[in-house]
Amino acid sequence: MKWLGFRLAIIVLLAIFSAAYILPWKTIGISTPFPVTEYKLGLDLHGGVELDYKIDLEDAKKKGSEFQPKDIIEGLKSIVEKRVNSLGTAEPTIQTASYGGEEHIIVQIPTQNFDGESMTDEEKKAKNDEYITKAKETIGKVVRLEFKEQKTTVTDADKQERTDIATKLLVEIGEAKYPFATIANKYKDQYENIEYRAGSGMTSEIPAEFSFTGMEDIQTPYVSTKIMETQKGAGYTLGKDNKLEQIEEEKGYSIVRIKSITSVEKDRDIKTGTGADEVTKKEKYTAKIYDYEGVFVSQKPSEWTAAKTEDGRVLDERYLTKASVSFSQGFAPQVDLLFNADGGKIFAELTKRLMGQQIAIFVGGELLTAPTVQSVIPDGRAVITGNYTAESAKKLSTDINTGIVPAPIYLTSERTIDAKIGADSLRVIINAGLIGLLLIIGFLILIYRVSGLMAGIALIIYGLLLLAIVKSFGIVL
Repeated sequence: MKWLGFRLAIIVLLAIFSAAYILPWKTIGISTPFPVTEYKLGLDLHGGVELDYKIDLEDAKKKGSEFQPKDIIEGLKSIVEKRVNSLGTAEPTIQTASYGGEEHIIVQIPTQNFDGESMTDEEKKAKNDEYITKAKETIGKVVRLEFKEQKTTVTDADKQERTDIATKLLVEIGEAKYPFATIANKYKDQYENIEYRAGSGMTSEIPAEFSFTGMEDIQTPYVSTKIMETQKGAGYTLGKDNKLEQIEEEKGYSIVRIKSITSVEKDRDIKTGTGADEVTKKEKYTAKIYDYEGVFVSQKPSEWTAAKTEDGRVLDERYLTKASVSFSQGFAPQVDLLFNADGGKIFAELTKRLMGQQIAIFVGGELLTAPTVQSVIPDGRAVITGNYTAESAKKLSTDINTGIVPAPIYLTSERTIDAKIGADSLRVIINAGLIGLLLIIGFLILIYRVSGLMAGIALIIYGLLLLAIVKSFGIVL
């Protein structure tokens, strides 16, 4: 009897603890010692966003890819799945689709659930917008890998190329076959020193390269009809030894799209008087908020050029089999590169010619690393050494591996997905479940008396424990 009483006490305590843990105390304004953990809701209950990515198989054909379209699509889908999973997204849906003679990858991601947290609707929206932006950057990270060597000189042709890039970009944006952001990011991925930015704010809050005279009078939506010669403003940044270092102005070309202009009432401080008589008052004024996006093409030519052999073969993702992490004899983390047979021959020629010089690795137009060639590498097996930690070496190898895919993907559309089960429907379902549970317990008591009552209590405790486990382990509902 003693042990029976002890076990019953444990069960009762677990039930009380579970009930206290699963109830939405924050919603009714009660502070508790329990950690703020919300139920993870999937697409059906919470809704989310759908991202449609086009697979550019034409680019693969131009590069003479040996991969079959089916293999390319499956490989890209696998990479997208890994990228989505790295976000910790609750129950995403990833599928391929064919329409209009094009291949697409459709990604559906639930937005985050902030129920019970003391946040305004605007703050929740801002958090979700930030989350979706991060998801788009992670999923659409370009898979183009390039090996480059340093240029010895910068020619007039290199400078003219920057103007030509901006002009081509303007023409493509004007054709409007794809969203502004898709086209801008495509160029950002293909060329260096190109920046895309989107945001909202008053004219004083918009970066100098994306603002222009007469913004107040434009009709929205507005898109630049010609490239603007602009410059990113000079400033300061925190450099070595916590000293401020000046950032020089960077000249370039800008193309801007103003999506909308809204007028909002804001408060500002107005000070009157001086010294002890100074008084600060709040004054309301109407401010114009611009929802904008823009792309900046720097006039600065690339310092790097494609690493190629004397007969013109360019070393790129077609010739690299994989990157992996290993450890040196001194147990220092390093990154191994394995080339295929043709890649090994190209790399051997490059390392012979560029002895003592750098060979840079770019993915998506971004410089990952630029190791110095220490010796001729004839067997297609290279090692990148440096002051790497196990974590940084793994990140570098992962970033390099994302470039070994023969076709890029571009975001072509984005739409909001409403919850299939709305709040009202969910409330009805919960109420129906509770009524059903009470009817079952009532039936058990009616037929089995005391035994039925005990069985009903056991059902309630089981439900409480199950909900507590679902909530604490983040199981998606």
